[in-house]
Amino acid sequence: MTTLPSTESSSTPLALGLPLRGSQLIEASAGTGKTFTIALLYVRLVLGHGQPDDDSHSFTNGFTMPLVPPDILVVTFTEAASQELKDRIRARLVQAAEAFRATEGDDGLHQNDPLLAQLRDDYPRAHWPLCARRLEVAAEWMDDAAISTIHSWAQRMLKEHAFDSGKLFHQEIVKDLSSLTQEAVFDYWRTRIYPMDAPMAGVMMELFASPIALHGALRTLLQRHDVQLCFAGAPLPKKDLEVQLRGLLTDREALNEAEDKARHAYCQDAEAIHQALHTLRPKLNGKRFTGKNDDATFAIWLEELDAWGQGKRCLAACKFVPKLATSQLLVNKGTTLPPFEIHEALEAWHELSTSLHTQAKELKPLVLADAREWVSNRVNKQLSQRAEMGFDGMIQGLADALSGKGGDALAHRLRTQFPVAMIDEFQDTDPAQYRIFDAIYQVQENDPSSALILIGDPKQAIYGFRGGDIYTYLKARAATYPRHHTLATNFRSSTNVVASVNQLFRHAETTFTRKAFRFANETTQENPMPFTPAGANGRKEALVLNSKPAAALTAWWVGEDDEPVNKKRYLAQAARHCANQIASWLNDAASNASGFENTTGQAFRPLQASDIAILVRDRIEAAAIRSALSERQLASVYLSDRDSVFATPEAKDCWRWLKAIAHPESVSTLRAALATPTLGMSLAQLDELHHNELAWEATQERFAEYRARWHRQGVLPALRQLMHDYRVPEQLLAKPQGERCLTNLLHLAEWAQQASDTLDGDQALIRVLGEHIQDPKRDEQILRLESDADLIQVVTIFKSKGLEYPIVALPFIATFKEISGKWGTPLFHDESGNAFLELANSKDEAKEGFEAANDERLSEDMRLLYVALTRARHATFIGLAALKHGRSKQAQIDKSGIGYLLGGGKVLPDLGSIKSAWQVHSEACLHITSHPATSEEVSYQVQATNPELKTARTPSHPAFTPWWIASYSALQQKGVNAPETPQAEIETEEHQPIRTAFIQGTPEVGSLHAFPKGPNPGTFLHGVLETLANEGFDNASRDPELTQRMLQRCAQRGWEAHAPALKAGITAWLHTPLAAEGEEGPVLASLTHYRAEPDFWFATVNAKTPVLDKLVKETLFPGEPRPALGFQQLNGLMKGFIDLLAEHNGQYYVIDWKSNWLGPSEVAYTQDALARAALDKRYDMQLCIYLLALHRHLRQTLPDYDYDHHIGGAMLVFLRGIQAPSRGVLRVKPPLAFIERLDDLMAGENHKEVAV
Repeated sequence: MTTLPSTESSSTPLALGLPLRGSQLIEASAGTGKTFTIALLYVRLVLGHGQPDDDSHSFTNGFTMPLVPPDILVVTFTEAASQELKDRIRARLVQAAEAFRATEGDDGLHQNDPLLAQLRDDYPRAHWPLCARRLEVAAEWMDDAAISTIHSWAQRMLKEHAFDSGKLFHQEIVKDLSSLTQEAVFDYWRTRIYPMDAPMAGVMMELFASPIALHGALRTLLQRHDVQLCFAGAPLPKKDLEVQLRGLLTDREALNEAEDKARHAYCQDAEAIHQALHTLRPKLNGKRFTGKNDDATFAIWLEELDAWGQGKRCLAACKFVPKLATSQLLVNKGTTLPPFEIHEALEAWHELSTSLHTQAKELKPLVLADAREWVSNRVNKQLSQRAEMGFDGMIQGLADALSGKGGDALAHRLRTQFPVAMIDEFQDTDPAQYRIFDAIYQVQENDPSSALILIGDPKQAIYGFRGGDIYTYLKARAATYPRHHTLATNFRSSTNVVASVNQLFRHAETTFTRKAFRFANETTQENPMPFTPAGANGRKEALVLNSKPAAALTAWWVGEDDEPVNKKRYLAQAARHCANQIASWLNDAASNASGFENTTGQAFRPLQASDIAILVRDRIEAAAIRSALSERQLASVYLSDRDSVFATPEAKDCWRWLKAIAHPESVSTLRAALATPTLGMSLAQLDELHHNELAWEATQERFAEYRARWHRQGVLPALRQLMHDYRVPEQLLAKPQGERCLTNLLHLAEWAQQASDTLDGDQALIRVLGEHIQDPKRDEQILRLESDADLIQVVTIFKSKGLEYPIVALPFIATFKEISGKWGTPLFHDESGNAFLELANSKDEAKEGFEAANDERLSEDMRLLYVALTRARHATFIGLAALKHGRSKQAQIDKSGIGYLLGGGKVLPDLGSIKSAWQVHSEACLHITSHPATSEEVSYQVQATNPELKTARTPSHPAFTPWWIASYSALQQKGVNAPETPQAEIETEEHQPIRTAFIQGTPEVGSLHAFPKGPNPGTFLHGVLETLANEGFDNASRDPELTQRMLQRCAQRGWEAHAPALKAGITAWLHTPLAAEGEEGPVLASLTHYRAEPDFWFATVNAKTPVLDKLVKETLFPGEPRPALGFQQLNGLMKGFIDLLAEHNGQYYVIDWKSNWLGPSEVAYTQDALARAALDKRYDMQLCIYLLALHRHLRQTLPDYDYDHHIGGAMLVFLRGIQAPSRGVLRVKPPLAFIERLDDLMAGENHKEVAV
């Protein structure tokens, strides 16, 4: 690799001078305005800025033609980043359009936005209106802009170019493949291990006790499926696993035979061997036979030899006996070994044992390699059969398509579709992603007919654990040479902060042989990742701490000069000092001694807690600093890169609660739930329950009631009741972090309610929650509170990338995690940049691989350190100590990023040597300083505040919006948003009882009248009818198993006693004509043309509900009282869900199921009672809306449509009254004149045709 210089022009800003053709690389250091540059480049592409000169037809620095948003591909790596880019680009297009719309005279643009002014000046004034129009059109077109994550874009391309890519037109995206992967591992276990004979299966069980253990070992290998596997530094050979197992078992048998032979040889000469050993004792090698001169030790050796000879011990468990092998029996020079057969026999055993040990070590990697290939193929096959795709599958699928048979044609189509592409955060790319863009744009060829602009900062490549590969970036850097450009002016930090960071890294770059970021060749000094000092734009405000100007970079000395500290002590001392400093700053802020002075004359702003960020590596460090802050009454919030609500302590507590609710009879389970910290019971209360039998029984009954509520109403009401009974909110809100804990609990309760809708039974929900806790996913992000923004921010360094804070503290910057084989699988690259995963378990087995992995780990720590040191606007504080690990007597800080930055890899044995290295920087830069960490505790003096009270909000219905989506339920509830699902509409309609007084009495047990009432039972009954329809009413009437399934669902909800009534109801619903006695009506089991749960949408234009209501009241049941609809203006869409749309004898019916309870017997379901119930709930309006939707639909789809002939009417079927003379059916069919008038009103009076 070679050092690749920048070619950025010094006269023209990069955003205006970058060639918009061929392949270009922009390296954007921290805080240098990368997003700002991308937005301005986008504006240039839309304008066609720098096109070929019309006269000479020669290229300047622009693309060949103006482009529109769908032509310009902009790719980044997160949804949030892509949305931010889209918003920023849209805003920039609008700003540019306004600039080009400016009239004569100075509009202040040159002062306020000099780059945009310079861009405008490149065009004659006569062209400004055309430029403005192009920019305005582009801004309006941004909804169709090709700005997305790389995964979303790859998915879209596979779908749009399905023929060329060889993929299906539609594949579902599976966000989490862990369940499918675990299932595949279990299949591997069943397929590969179960058929083995007992000895072979035993060997496999020695390596992996269970499929779960195998799955854990495979996790990293499956995530990095593109990486080669190696063992002891060599690529893993392709060997047949069963052959290796057979060979191992054969050698084991030979080893046992060799041991038997050696034992036999000993038994033949046991007494003589003992005498010979006594004679040989003084001449035994002292290092090999430590303790030979100790009589007790020697006696133990001989006892071991006898025990082995008698078969009481196996040779592998002996320590002394194996040393009697010929090669192991070391004696002084000139000593002749006694001529016993045992020595040669033990030597044969030793050689076989050594060989067998080597085979056993090699077997585990072979099993992992075999399992990885099998499981990967199985998962891919399962995904293909299900028409599904994982996130990695999107990238790999497109990369494979571009490298396959039709790859050239696909690349040409994509290049034509997106002539220009900008790849943001390119330093985090992986090999497959780069192959995609290289195949499309031919990076090294630098084709001027297209443009590929790679934007990133290799110094911030810190996401290797996600698959980001810095070596891929370096490959692209070499391919784009010499078309390299830099953004070198820092707009984030103060001049002093920029100077201090420059000092640290420039010193490393010019002093150490491997340079600042450790990629330089020590022999040739070629450096593909050089550090270039950044310039500073500066800031208008300055930081003052404790009445003094704050230094840009301060080191806190933790520990004593001559005594290294272990990690535990380092974390504790650094956390205490950091918390003390913050408390001191915030105390002084009350008297304006800490805060921000503005050079433009604005008022002094006192320092606030939210101005401070503490950057950490992981949760352990976060817990240490948050504990120290809490001790000083300082509130903080932890923001990690994996903010999953399932990773919180509240998730475990909630899981224990659910287990106890599901099994209140289990003493241990209930005790575990009661002892959870979140429940807040004292030890005295728990002890009282342990000794008071009545109190314990009452607690069990309480949890049994929670279980009943869970079954009756859902898990969310049950959890809320538990929290209410045990005063959880009151207790939590009295604690410093109580608001966060309570929010997490409520979030988990809501998640549980949603998850239970798709799970069968209590145990399924408990199991799934447990799985989420074991392996937290990022789908359920912690809900952020408004108050979080006012607290001290404790953030992982990974999460902080791209963010900025006024003050940054790095109290634990000296920590590091050396790769030792105890955790993770070492990953390293060879000289060509090829990645390998080392499967050896220790450094002893693969010294070079572990050293290479640790070398890369240190290089990534340097990049992580650069990210951490470039987050601050005004000041950074770091905690430095002579940190040691294990039993080491000297510091090992040289293995950390900050240690390398100070010493270049040299050992810094104590704090004194670290201070000396730091002094080099403090003498070279006035803005770098240090002082000892103090242990004297400083308490934060909480300032009493009287915040201005805002006017109390009064409950009100959502404000009217000119365009909205209405429904019958929305009209009934005065304009609330339309329900999203049929279930929601059912709950909205039937959540209140009918107000009209009906017949009183007790329902007959075993009848539908005794079936539970309310929205949940109503939803259940609707679900039964929907299932019957989907299975086919005719089939359902002849399938007892289907009915049985419905009864099982009923029992699962705790309604076992009502199963006979439900069974009778299903039979009646299927076979009873839907009409009053003596009248003809459709029978569900006889229907052949119908559809369950169709939804409809039709347009409404300024229709006023009072007018509609008056029309319905005059037509349906005229003169009958009913609630009036509140005023609403329907302008937008009318939405609804029809339970059943059916055709019977050439007529079409709208059928709506109603589970309302009208009374305890069939007597309550007369036609008058049905009408009264319908009017009370305004079902009359619902039926009219549904009929209008059907009328509009048939009018457009039936050639000879006639309302009187084709419309059968609309029916309300009260399910509980199916055996009454009325059959529970209320049927209406208003005249055609009514429907046409209603149609006109919905269409805005004058519109006759409005599409459904």
